[in-house]
Amino acid sequence: MLKCREVSRLVASDDVVDLGLFKRLELRLHLMMCRHCSGYAAQIRGLGDGAREVADRETCLPERLDEIERKIIDRTQHTDH
Repeated sequence: MLKCREVSRLVASDDVVDLGLFKRLELRLHLMMCRHCSGYAAQIRGLGDGAREVADRETCLPERLDEIERKIIDRTQHTDH
């Protein structure tokens, strides 16, 4: 079974795509059982989504940037609980 430290490294570095079938299953099982790691994974996904949304700041309107910033803050606050 994977340890939380290994899971957090895999989730943060996006090394999941390089894992074999058994390791991916171990990771999924760990995330289903560990609320701390699943919360961390949700935060990482939220940050990635937010980063993709603001990647092209030059074409975004200032109002849109404010909306995206609020979404990022909301997502990180919801996963803290």
